[in-house]
Amino acid sequence: GASRPSEKTRADKAASAAVRRYQGRKVLNRLSKIDACKGCGVRILDPETGVIVARSSRGYAVTIGLVRCGRIWFCPECSASIRRGRSEELKTGALRWMAQGGILAVVVLTARHNRTTELARLTSALWGEPMLDASGEPVRDRSGKPRRVPGAYQRMLTDHAFYGRPESTSWWQRKDGSFGHSVRPAQKGIRHHIGYAGMVRASEITRSQENGNHPHMNCLVFLGGTVEGTPAKGTVTGYFNPTDEHLEAWEEWLRNFWAAALKKMDPTFEPTTECFERDCKCQGKGHGVMVKIVRSADDAALIDYLTKVQDGKPPADSVAADLDAASGAAMETVRADSKTGRGRKSMTPFQMLYRLWAIEVQGTDPDVAEGFGRTGQLRAWWAEYEEAFAGRRAIEWTRGLRGHVQLDGDDSEERDLEFAYEGAAREPLTGGVVLTGDAYGTVERTDAEKEMEDVVVGECYDSVGDLVGCLGGRADHVRVATAEELADVQAAMLDRLQTKAAKRRAEALLLRLRGELADDLAALPEGLSPAELKDVHKYLHANLLRQLG
Repeated sequence: GASRPSEKTRADKAASAAVRRYQGRKVLNRLSKIDACKGCGVRILDPETGVIVARSSRGYAVTIGLVRCGRIWFCPECSASIRRGRSEELKTGALRWMAQGGILAVVVLTARHNRTTELARLTSALWGEPMLDASGEPVRDRSGKPRRVPGAYQRMLTDHAFYGRPESTSWWQRKDGSFGHSVRPAQKGIRHHIGYAGMVRASEITRSQENGNHPHMNCLVFLGGTVEGTPAKGTVTGYFNPTDEHLEAWEEWLRNFWAAALKKMDPTFEPTTECFERDCKCQGKGHGVMVKIVRSADDAALIDYLTKVQDGKPPADSVAADLDAASGAAMETVRADSKTGRGRKSMTPFQMLYRLWAIEVQGTDPDVAEGFGRTGQLRAWWAEYEEAFAGRRAIEWTRGLRGHVQLDGDDSEERDLEFAYEGAAREPLTGGVVLTGDAYGTVERTDAEKEMEDVVVGECYDSVGDLVGCLGGRADHVRVATAEELADVQAAMLDRLQTKAAKRRAEALLLRLRGELADDLAALPEGLSPAELKDVHKYLHANLLRQLG
């Protein structure tokens, strides 16, 4: 019976969220120890072109020509752009999978924690960490990629009970010099019975006054596929409905394995596998793992999961609270940039930035500002957060899954950066202004970007020069640009982005092929004749050409 919010209400909320993201990034510029974050929205891509501030055809301001950091964990502005693109990927992949005949499972994975838990240790237990040698240097594989110590998440995917075992042959030499062998037949794992084809892991973190940092994972698992080969390199040849018995067995195994894996890394991280709280959402199963099966695209749970608007929805501040909105769990993480905390009890990392802006820039009373913590605490918490999450992926697809749902792309930071830039490069513009580096620097140093955007949205383009002059800059360093000029700049920017993306994909392919070639060469027996080496060379050369297309 509740009425839908009006267009004006939605527009006002979007405008308010945009202002908060801007304020958060301004604090990030001054607070972060990451160089890219310091320069996001501050440094200019091309001093000769300058900075363009324009009005989009949909009535909001677009800024082109500034460096973007593309850090999904740390930057409110870039995170919104990246998560919007990642959300569309996930929605497309999920609906395609269900249309083909598969089903989905929403899985929430958490660990026990408290206010004394060291965030870096907990995240390493969940998601792994770099493997280091005795001197503290990264250990690398044959292709030069750093090797990692797996966390509970990676161990969950590779455990023999889940993944199964391929056929293997063992050889031994007898005393008389002859050889014997035995063959262990292939063994099916749980994944074969439930039709596991892969999953999308979306991770997030909140901080509560009572329990401290709360990192956790929300996963969308693709089930019901008949996979020929492995999920990473095989193909899906058909679809089926897993039985309730097999799904329940998977959930029970997952719950016990997850708790045992975390306990092995640190007993204090072990979540419960049973619960005696009255009317608890976990239904007595414990707070470490929650599984919800979605069988139909018409299921309200799936619609909520894929499309729920997150503005204003509070995040979980404890393990148990993660179970309250199972249907929206993973997508809530994908759009974690728009989450807000539960009053003064819990907050997201971005809310730390917003609170610092309110207290330090706007002069808001700390007892009134959203969130909690003194400014010194907030800065220390943010530094701990940056150290623990730098270099980690917030949203990750398992290998091969994109191919199963006919999606291109990858989960790299480079692709995140493309999402951060592409929105402005593709948005139709109706008019705007071009500022020199000096003129934009004047606006940025005085925190007047939003004031300038309001002038542009009102299409009072000539007034931007007056604004720059009032701020102490030179009004003649601002000129009005037509829609046609702006379209040309956008086309050039998009072309640069696409060229860079093609180069990145080629470099990634060559790196992978180099690793595969190193493995092939290492497997060659010793003492090959020149003719045999020539045949090997021909084969490897033909294989490289085939993969390069």
